[in-house]
Amino acid sequence: MGRRPAPFPRTDRRRDDGSRTGGRSMKRVLIIAADFAPSSLPPALRARFFARELPAFGWEPIVLTVDPSCYSAPVDHEMRALLPESLDVIRTAALAERLTRRLGIGDIGLRSLWHHWRTMRDLVRRERIDAVLISVPPYASMLLGRAAHRLGVPYVIDYIDPWRTAPYWRLPPDRRPPKWPLAYALARLIEPGVVRRAAHLTAVSAGTLDLVRAHYPSIDVETTEIPYGGDAADFAYLRAHPRRHGVFDPGDGFVHVSYVGACIPAMADTLRAVFEGLRRLKDDAPNVASRLRLHFVGTTYAPGGVDRSVVMPLARAAAVDGLVDERQARVSYLDALQIMLDSAGLLVVGSDAPHYTASKIFPCILARRPLLAVFHEESSVVAILRETSAGTVASFGAAGPQHAAPVVRDWLATVTNGTPPPATHWDRFEQYTTRAMAQRLARVFDRISRAPAVAAGAHAAV
Repeated sequence: MGRRPAPFPRTDRRRDDGSRTGGRSMKRVLIIAADFAPSSLPPALRARFFARELPAFGWEPIVLTVDPSCYSAPVDHEMRALLPESLDVIRTAALAERLTRRLGIGDIGLRSLWHHWRTMRDLVRRERIDAVLISVPPYASMLLGRAAHRLGVPYVIDYIDPWRTAPYWRLPPDRRPPKWPLAYALARLIEPGVVRRAAHLTAVSAGTLDLVRAHYPSIDVETTEIPYGGDAADFAYLRAHPRRHGVFDPGDGFVHVSYVGACIPAMADTLRAVFEGLRRLKDDAPNVASRLRLHFVGTTYAPGGVDRSVVMPLARAAAVDGLVDERQARVSYLDALQIMLDSAGLLVVGSDAPHYTASKIFPCILARRPLLAVFHEESSVVAILRETSAGTVASFGAAGPQHAAPVVRDWLATVTNGTPPPATHWDRFEQYTTRAMAQRLARVFDRISRAPAVAAGAHAAV
């Protein structure tokens, strides 16, 4: 598909001839996503999921992002293969990081803020935009919500993570993310006004929305929980186009069990329970345990060369470090899915917080591998797995996760001996797909705009 000349300065716009929308029958939403494919960071994935599925529910997405050369994090250009050919993408410039770093600014939301404001302003003046969606982080993009409000367009703030979080105060200063106190101060300054003017708030979990409401109890704004959801199409792509990930060799004779994702300090007690279960298996059946390899991949957000390990110190304390491997560096989205496909079993762990919800549970289910989740009893992960029969649950309550160790031990033994994948109830999982989540979002847009949208193809019956 070719690219048309950009109608706005310093942007690169890609779109089709408009035939997919049935002319002007569909409503338009501007998705502001500083991170977007070929980035494979969580905000980029969420924006892609929404952009692909929203047309089925009457909303034509336009994605406002930046040129990939502006990203500081590694990109995976194969991610472009997962984008719909018809998707309208506007890519702007951003301030060069080599210059902004001198001022202590690396955040892509800040570096692209002026370019995105100008492009959004011109777009709203020249074309019909019925709603704006801003997923955060990056949190600086929130400021564009206030600009949309001044332009007369209702906007939705979509929280992937809450901006104001307290747990880092409990850590020693050298373990806190860089500039976190400044980010916290900016949140207290900027976020209230943005939330107050928002037409709606959405978030990946009800717990995140609860935190936002707790911070701003006097602000009355409607909210909707919209989890990430799972997308079988991405796994279908990888099964047709497998790739090497370099974490382990699936044909080396070992039984590989993988956890892919961040391991935050609040997970320490849960990880201790996992390693206690592994230690028990090692003591009870050393020949079985010796065949196991547990991989923890992409566990920290620390820059290269900085050791922020949470996993290996706990594995050493349990005397199972010879069976455990931690790779702190983040991996791309497609590599993460390939690791899941190449594993004999998958592990997902949560914190001791009841509201903690791991979005990675959905791809873990879609990988169709034996799955163990160690989570608080009140986490939605527990409810999802029990409803769909998609894996084994080692849940815990207020007493803590230490009592989960026997379940972990038994599950590891069965995986090592070749347990089959779970008999998942896929009809029950349908409500957790990315399409179902996009439908929830479309209903939000319908409420905040003046009239219901017309679904793609509906005009043909008129």
